[in-house]
Amino acid sequence: MRLFAIFFALVVGTTLSVHAQVPTPMSTSSSISGAHWTKTNDYDYVLKDKNGNTRSNIMDLNYLKTDTLGVFDRDAKIVYLLADFKNAVAGSSGKAVVLLENATDSFYITNPYSFYTVIDGETVTGAITNVKGSYVYYVADNENSYYLEGIRNYSNWGARAVKDMAYSANNTYWYRDTEKKSYGVIKEGKAINYDEATTEADGNDLIVKINGVSTYILKGYYTMASFVFNPVTMYSGSSSTTTVTSSGGAGCVSGDCQDGWGKYEFENGHYDGFWKNGLKDGYGLYKWEGSGKYIGNWDDDKMSGYGVYIAENKDNIIGNYENGQLNGVGITVTGDVWEQGIFANGNLSTKHEFFSNDVETGCTAGDCQNKYGRMKWSNGDSYTGFFKNGNLYMGTYTFASGDKYSGMFNSESQFHGTGRFFFKSGEYYGGSWVNGKYEGRGYYHDKDLVQQIGVWSKGSLVTKMK
Repeated sequence: MRLFAIFFALVVGTTLSVHAQVPTPMSTSSSISGAHWTKTNDYDYVLKDKNGNTRSNIMDLNYLKTDTLGVFDRDAKIVYLLADFKNAVAGSSGKAVVLLENATDSFYITNPYSFYTVIDGETVTGAITNVKGSYVYYVADNENSYYLEGIRNYSNWGARAVKDMAYSANNTYWYRDTEKKSYGVIKEGKAINYDEATTEADGNDLIVKINGVSTYILKGYYTMASFVFNPVTMYSGSSSTTTVTSSGGAGCVSGDCQDGWGKYEFENGHYDGFWKNGLKDGYGLYKWEGSGKYIGNWDDDKMSGYGVYIAENKDNIIGNYENGQLNGVGITVTGDVWEQGIFANGNLSTKHEFFSNDVETGCTAGDCQNKYGRMKWSNGDSYTGFFKNGNLYMGTYTFASGDKYSGMFNSESQFHGTGRFFFKSGEYYGGSWVNGKYEGRGYYHDKDLVQQIGVWSKGSLVTKMK
């Protein structure tokens, strides 16, 4: 199609609260949540709390190389241990031991053999460095670092809240060990190669050189207490912090085009969005002069993840991008012709038909189980897009109020991943979501186009970038 030919040829070459309230979409299914448990088959169970109430919103936390299953009651915020559950026969019961009460949605559970981490209600994995029994833990999926305090100091089972570490643009932290008169630098969950590092004092600061190049400043090092973790300050002029600013022309014309939010002018257009290590990374907009624009996620300078290309003639390419082309679920709109389904390298490989189901509510069109369909609710809300196991997966949710969200969803039909929210009142948010809230790097403007750009946590701006 002419749209693809034009488009892909061009492709080559601190806390502030937002007042606009994000509503919650309707659910397509219900989920399941004790002082004791009863096993119903090889894997399932009924969990009752100390008052005999059946819990129905339970998250399994794995066995951690034992026969005991850890579970999380999401509603009561309690972590339980179901002792010897793994090899129990169907119909048998056992005591549910409370391991952690008043848990947040970010915690770890551990024993001497393994550990399991939950961030904002979702299981995560990451890179770790052990510092005196605690982990500095980096999760690449949301580009955040966390502190798992005392995780390796338990002789048996243990659980504790996970702490967010102070924001660092490059997820690099330092600490001082006063007893050993040494320092540590941890980047993205891994200690740097100290064989390549040398140091020199600068007043109360310590300068760390990598292969002879001044790279990190450990501010206040000589007066800092032991094992207090701080974001490193990059040495002025180092490649990790260089920000080019000019009054016009080609190059970075505003903001931070290295590790922040900035606008860069190219010969064929411009990019306005987030950067990492000098590459387009995260939510951003690329506008090709005279052709169209892409709004969505970037990774390593390439369109990757959820995004939408809007041509000057209003043709669209919407869906999951990989290496600059649709790969996975997606939609193309060329004039009046819509095609949706599974794409491979920009070509439609499996088409999903869209047809009326002759009902006014529920799945009114298409397939709302594992393909493409439209769901309507009696309150006036509607969703059109892709489904996975009967849950919203990728598409557009329109509220009866006029608000609208387009993007990715999690298994509980919450906004999750990259997405764009259009408020009827004029506010807008585009960027990263976790469990229905702004989380990670994102862009927001109010109805008067006043911007708030940076890193968000649970719906609030915690680090401003512009």
